[in-house]
Amino acid sequence: MLSSSPGFNKKRLFVISSLIIFVLGIFTHCDSPTEKEQYEGTDNSTSVVPGSAGDTLFITDTAWMVPHDVSTDSPSQNQLARFAWREFIALNWPSSYKLNGKRGAPDSTKNAKDFLAVGQDPNNPLVWQTYRHRVELFPIDTANFSSNFDAPPHYVYSDSIPNIDDEAIFLGSVDTIFNNLDETSEINLATVFISGDSTAPGAVSNPGIVSFLPGAPRRVIYEAKANKVFFQYVKEKKLYVTTIKNKLSAYTNQKISNATAGDTLGGIYPCPKNDSLICFPHGIIGGSEGSIEVKASWRQLSKAEYDSGRFLTAPILYYRQGKPSSPSNKVFYQVISGQVTASERPFGLVGLHIIHKTQNVPTYVFATFEQVDNLDYRLPENNLFLYNRNWNVVVDSGRQYIRNRIHTISTANMTVNSQVHRQINALDTSSVWKYYKLIGVQGLANGTQDTTDFELANIVTETNEVLANFVGTLDGLNGVIGNPNGVNVRRGNQTFVQGGCLGCHGNSQKTDFSFITANAPFEGLPDVVNQPLLIPGQDGGPLKKPNDTIPGY
Repeated sequence: MLSSSPGFNKKRLFVISSLIIFVLGIFTHCDSPTEKEQYEGTDNSTSVVPGSAGDTLFITDTAWMVPHDVSTDSPSQNQLARFAWREFIALNWPSSYKLNGKRGAPDSTKNAKDFLAVGQDPNNPLVWQTYRHRVELFPIDTANFSSNFDAPPHYVYSDSIPNIDDEAIFLGSVDTIFNNLDETSEINLATVFISGDSTAPGAVSNPGIVSFLPGAPRRVIYEAKANKVFFQYVKEKKLYVTTIKNKLSAYTNQKISNATAGDTLGGIYPCPKNDSLICFPHGIIGGSEGSIEVKASWRQLSKAEYDSGRFLTAPILYYRQGKPSSPSNKVFYQVISGQVTASERPFGLVGLHIIHKTQNVPTYVFATFEQVDNLDYRLPENNLFLYNRNWNVVVDSGRQYIRNRIHTISTANMTVNSQVHRQINALDTSSVWKYYKLIGVQGLANGTQDTTDFELANIVTETNEVLANFVGTLDGLNGVIGNPNGVNVRRGNQTFVQGGCLGCHGNSQKTDFSFITANAPFEGLPDVVNQPLLIPGQDGGPLKKPNDTIPGY
């Protein structure tokens, strides 16, 4: 309870003053903001009447509490957007790890002011950052599975990986870096990178690769993690043992795919009473917070971007093949701090997926956030580059620019974004969180294609046209939609053809919508940042072999 927390009087005064500031800060009525206005920082949102259904106070001293569910099994888009923002704030609250060694837990002694100041100390991990990484959840060797969720992070791959600066120090000895960026593409369909930073230490242009590609490109790289509820289920069901996981997922797939009128199997609440099915725990109001998975997208910042204060930074691990000074086939790991130094540039958070299984939405709530500069409407052309396996209608094939979003952000989502940003600005105009926004959120599967956010996609994650327009089944080998009319989500004995994140994850309903479970364990070595930007044989340049790397990158 708040009254029993340290510093209660201070917190109470802060909450009261925050409420007063917020009420006094209500703006006059005008049209809802356009996406361009939001990206340029213009707040022209419709005012919210205090006490109305749309009046939600997001930035409070107890905002560290993860919402366990939406209030109804048929939530409006506005309700889903508010739920998504409450999740985002709680998961980005300062964690208690440095205080008590607990992973995935908030520091409840921190208040709203502390949350808004997040980013000033990149070495203080946030709640979601201390979740278990996919290779901690499903190690290649089960002997490396730790039954203690709070154990320091431990990343083990098929081979030992040395440090790029000291080859006597191996990755297995690293236990303080929570952000392990070991993926460089979205299921091999979308590779995103931006132009190089000529001011970065060691920056090297790469003439002759392909005329329209940038020199010293900065790639978007990813990590996938899950919360303690997810971990406990993996532990109890022994899903980290590959033979057990494969047996249960095959049985689950068979039962759900062949559901009859009398079956109540996947995508429902409560989980069926069948120990052979995979069914992760639901979030329940008054009970468990439910299973939560996150996927974060990061990219290297220029010094100007870092100095702008518009990006959340943190220490990260990434991997490269060979050293810039002496290329080789050996894979190295490198730790990059969350601050600008004489020898390196930090990485900034540019996208965050949150998927949350709840009682009212047992097919998971899918929410995705972006940093506002991913699309810069103040420039005649965006400076993001990408290559796709399939032609993309929003990309200039001659230059590979991403010019615009395939599916615009809905008015409902933008209105809630503006409400949150107003509250942030009223309390701390320097907070990094005013530069992050909800792109979209999906609720209960219904197969209705005119539903808002039916084809939900993040511009730095599902950048490829196949993923941005995803619906039906996925042909991963060929990088295309297998069947746009293919059933991909099941709720009991009901079937749906769903789009976006929900439809894509529905292709993994054999492991209850979890790709990190379906694809586990993670064999081989992590992706390296200096892999070819384009698919060998299709790039028009000299990078023809899969093991070629980009010099100086």
